[in-house]
Amino acid sequence: MEDDDRELLRRLFVAATELIETAHEVAIAGQSNTLAAPDYAATARRLQAAARDIAVLAEAAMIVANLGVDRRRNRRKRSR
Repeated sequence: MEDDDRELLRRLFVAATELIETAHEVAIAGQSNTLAAPDYAATARRLQAAARDIAVLAEAAMIVANLGVDRRRNRRKRSR
């Protein structure tokens, strides 16, 4: 795997970790028994947005990682 790809993957996982921590905080806030219904709804939307963003980062990481695999395969084919 190329160093640039490895660094990009590392950064994607850092960003995912930050989003997971945010989602965790939102999920904790949603456990409160003092929220009004609109507040629960807003908290659920924040959790949904964080989950969607995490999924996007995971998909990007898979694409970058698979590009590295494809590059390795192509190098092997050319070297034969």
